[in-house]
Amino acid sequence: MDISKQAISNGALLPNHLAAGVELHIDGDHFLILKCGDKVIARYSLVGAFASEILKDANEWYEKSQLNMTVSEKSILHALENSMFMFPEMPGHWDLPTFPGLRAHATPEVSHPFGNLVGVSTLTQENADSVIAQVKEFFAKRSHVVGWWLNPSSTPVDLVSKLETAGFTRVIEQAGLVLTDMQRDMRCNPLVTVRKATRADRDSLIRLYTTAYPMPEKLSDIYCDLLWRIESGNHYLAFLDGVKEPVAVSSMFAPPNSTIAVMQGAATLNEYRGHGIYTAMMAKRLADARAMGKDTAVLQGDRKTSAPICVKLGFKEVCSIDFYVWGNA
Repeated sequence: MDISKQAISNGALLPNHLAAGVELHIDGDHFLILKCGDKVIARYSLVGAFASEILKDANEWYEKSQLNMTVSEKSILHALENSMFMFPEMPGHWDLPTFPGLRAHATPEVSHPFGNLVGVSTLTQENADSVIAQVKEFFAKRSHVVGWWLNPSSTPVDLVSKLETAGFTRVIEQAGLVLTDMQRDMRCNPLVTVRKATRADRDSLIRLYTTAYPMPEKLSDIYCDLLWRIESGNHYLAFLDGVKEPVAVSSMFAPPNSTIAVMQGAATLNEYRGHGIYTAMMAKRLADARAMGKDTAVLQGDRKTSAPICVKLGFKEVCSIDFYVWGNA
């Protein structure tokens, strides 16, 4: 495929997800630059460059960068890419279907892309299209939507194009974020208090996940119980002075044999936003993570909502993780 300036500017040239942190930029009227942060990976003439060449260079750079990563960096990336697939099976409620080259979970009782999700793809050019078709067929038989978690190491390199051709649509752009300064001071609103939830809080948790997140009540019910089955898995409730009931919810868990804490599921009721509740929930979870001996926190933040807040709190972006959805419901 020949490249034109118009094709780049309207986003039609390449998959939006080249590799972890890799971006393509127009340099004046004559050149393209493939970059990761401030590092220039390659330059191309705007006339005569080919998408296949750029994809190949981006993929080769990513593979080399993986070889040069420290054990700690690999663990962080692994947690970011795999955290959505670390939940145990709850037969009939949270199943673990198998597809070649994918991780997956499914909620037979509810149609929602968080409950019905595949990702961490190790597909090849030879089998990608057929596996995508298998995924669609599996969930179509249930009349369910399905989400596709597109992480930095997903293969093949043109997976985005294949997904879009198959009818998947990108619905959320996420930043993979990491914090290693676990002692970082966060100024919190003294009118906000946060505590770890107990089984007695189950009704409040389900109400908040359903209303604030939002997601179907049945899925909130499942997630509430699911998280407590994971090592160090806990829900948190936030309270605002003068309001009787909790106004926000969040969660945290630790991957097995890891010093990393995964932050998840933070949501505040619309009418109580703007009071620093998200910051207070983050500060409490980080304090608990430190007490458990964790030295790193990671999360996937929506670029339009939580990611900018987390960057202000000291988190650094290390990758992109996009969320695609296909529906037959």
